[in-house]
Amino acid sequence: MALGMELWSFRERIQQLSHLLAKARGIVVYMGPSIYLWVYSLSIIAVGCLARLPAESTLWALYLSLALFAWVVIRRWRPLALIFLSFIGATWALHSHEASLDRRLPLGAHGADFVLQLNLVSLPELNEGGGFGASSESHTVRFRARVVDIVSSPLAEEGAQLAPPELSIGSLLNLTWYRVDGEALARLRGGSQWILPVRLRSPRGSVNPHTFDYEGWLLREGITATGYVRPRDYPPQWLGQGNGIIELRDELRSQISQLPIQRPDLIAALLLGDRSQLSEGDTDLLKRTGTGHLIAISGLHVGMVAGCILLMGTILAKGIGLFTGTSRFGIAIGLALVASLAYTLIAGVPLSAQRALVMTWVLLLGWHWRRRLGAGFAFSLALAIVLSLQPLAFYSAGFWLSFVAVGSLLLGFSGRIALSREPQWGPKAEAPGAVTSWQHRFSQLSLWQLLRSQWLIAIGLFIPSIIYFSGFSFSGVLVNLVAIPWMGLSILPSLMLGAVFIDTQLGVWLLQFAGWQLDLLMTALNIVDHSIPGFRGFAIASTALGIVIAGLGAVLLLLPKGLPGRKLGWLFFLPVAQPWLSTLTPADERLKLSVLDVGQGLSVVISTGKSRIVYDAGPSIPSGWSAGGSIVAPYLMSSGGSELDVLIVSHGDRDHAGGVEGLLRNIEAKKLYAPGTLASNLPLSPATITEQCRAGTEEQLGDISFRWLWPSLTAQGEELLDGEENDHSCVILAEWQGVRLLLTGDISRKVEYQLSKMYPQFPAVDVLIAPHHGSRSSSSVALLEWARPKRVVFSAGFRHHFGHPHTDVVKRYQNFGASIFSTAESGAVEFFWRAGEQEPQILQARLAPRFWYASHNRE
Repeated sequence: MALGMELWSFRERIQQLSHLLAKARGIVVYMGPSIYLWVYSLSIIAVGCLARLPAESTLWALYLSLALFAWVVIRRWRPLALIFLSFIGATWALHSHEASLDRRLPLGAHGADFVLQLNLVSLPELNEGGGFGASSESHTVRFRARVVDIVSSPLAEEGAQLAPPELSIGSLLNLTWYRVDGEALARLRGGSQWILPVRLRSPRGSVNPHTFDYEGWLLREGITATGYVRPRDYPPQWLGQGNGIIELRDELRSQISQLPIQRPDLIAALLLGDRSQLSEGDTDLLKRTGTGHLIAISGLHVGMVAGCILLMGTILAKGIGLFTGTSRFGIAIGLALVASLAYTLIAGVPLSAQRALVMTWVLLLGWHWRRRLGAGFAFSLALAIVLSLQPLAFYSAGFWLSFVAVGSLLLGFSGRIALSREPQWGPKAEAPGAVTSWQHRFSQLSLWQLLRSQWLIAIGLFIPSIIYFSGFSFSGVLVNLVAIPWMGLSILPSLMLGAVFIDTQLGVWLLQFAGWQLDLLMTALNIVDHSIPGFRGFAIASTALGIVIAGLGAVLLLLPKGLPGRKLGWLFFLPVAQPWLSTLTPADERLKLSVLDVGQGLSVVISTGKSRIVYDAGPSIPSGWSAGGSIVAPYLMSSGGSELDVLIVSHGDRDHAGGVEGLLRNIEAKKLYAPGTLASNLPLSPATITEQCRAGTEEQLGDISFRWLWPSLTAQGEELLDGEENDHSCVILAEWQGVRLLLTGDISRKVEYQLSKMYPQFPAVDVLIAPHHGSRSSSSVALLEWARPKRVVFSAGFRHHFGHPHTDVVKRYQNFGASIFSTAESGAVEFFWRAGEQEPQILQARLAPRFWYASHNRE
């Protein structure tokens, strides 16, 4: 009896499987050829999402098993074809990723010195100021260079055993040259060849949740190593100026900078893809008004170039046809193909331009061969080609913004054409003097379609914008109605023609006209920015389920009207509103301590359901990069809102206070604490309340209590504190439901000893942020015996020349039984305590499912 029931149950499962397979076959037939391209593309994406790359034998075994199962159960060729294409995509992605990892400079060669023959393959980016101690006339230049030859390698001379080889010919490097002299600066151009002494680092970057993945970006760009030039080790030698596209790009940039035109920075960005000259103010303005895509090379620019040349080629072809009697439409297609390719090359071949170029070529060639290509097929073909060129492209924001925008338009305009009893496109009989005409209706329809297209794009890009930029620009929906046609119909044509005739007076006039329009556009954007609500920070439930629900809701809203259940798409706002709704409900009793990975510096975020506090904002560098703006602010915005209850700046060192300006440019701090008179030197808003941190005072912020342990005026002998010295650091004890956190800044052993004397009855702490990044001058036995930390976190740069944390200090903590964490090795470290729990949940960012992190961990 039992055996019969089992057989009956097995039969039912087989029937259910057959029904599912029949439905799958129906989907395959309905989607047509596009399904094969989608399977190929999704297989590439699946391999890129793996936490570790599988062995090739494992991949073969998996697909052979799938093929055998499909043949035995279904016995049709279509599933086998899908499995084969999936295998091709997965295999290509696996080989591409393994090759990219093999090309990277191994960790064993991190910090090694080389003398290399290099060829500059990018436009050098110039920054005023050469760093600490540099004169006002010195410069810092960043560029990419290809290795032509290895002149000398100290590692090779010492016989170091490195696997894989330390550096190979053809490797692509990201280099910085500090304090470049005038003669070298004049010769440092795109396409130039040099012999340079460099110190190289393995391509490794800070790893934090919800922030830009620098290490992944380096891998996608094919960069083997980063580093900087060391002219004191070996005299740099200029070998000559090469030829090619990069030399042409450099020459165009030089000519543009010397012409009497307005906004040469924006012209260089539009024409050459060089955004290095844009000011931070302009970049922030474009972000707030949702118009940053106008300056980034995208499908708009490539499409306009192809369209203009196609129109001119068509006129030329018809002119030839008048004399020959034969239409030469192929001339127009050929010119448009060449022009779009040439513009993409001149612009530096960015990923966004690659996508636009692929789509443009697919449509133009289909038109030329009189093949009607469906929009869905063209979309899936472009997706497959882009992923074949760069299998990790889907990790970039531009990939999603580009394809989601196009997909939104395809879905939104895929509905049926409305039919009426009256003709829509021709004139109809009207009463004398009537205003309505078919031309008027056409203009109304065009305006409506323009409004609808912007609405569709806004719906489609809402979720990707929140995921990648932690916010959305509402003013951009309206601004782009005017900015996009203005850019496409007037600014870009005059700019492109001006570049073609740049050596003539006509070209100068056209570029002047384009510059005047760009200046007018930026003025208009500035007015809009002060009049209409712009960029607003949002958070979304970070779980995969929340993102999927939001995405499905957006797809429903994009579908044509009349489909059942379409309005249920508005539910896609629920995951976005979840962080806001949580403020209306009782807060989840949880404490979160995040020690962010900001390199050689410090930034700590303490948050509960009722308050958010930041202790230090990380470093900044003279070239303009700021951990506060690039790491801390995005991390805070991703967790909801752009407000901060308290910002504490421990002292004035650049690696602690350098990121304050970048942080406050994006986040509003209600209150700031700093030692002594340091607050007066910080770029604060007039509305920010400032107070000094003084030993002996306490404060309750929400459900967190703060006790200030240092600096003590008594211990300092009543001297005036400027807050700049390490021993002026604010030392804070934060407590939440029995959990104790000790933050110490950069205090030395001297202060540690005084703290142990000032507070003799001091219970053990759960987490200690190690003083001075684990320097040998701190973390004394007196501190460890006084604080007795269960866990200690070192915030330091990976293999930084300061050598933090020092090995003696690490051993000292280990001997006391403390658990050791280091942002240099683990990335950001997050601790979570729930009410009533003493043991936290611990997350380390570098353990995220990214195969390039795992590769470093294996090394």
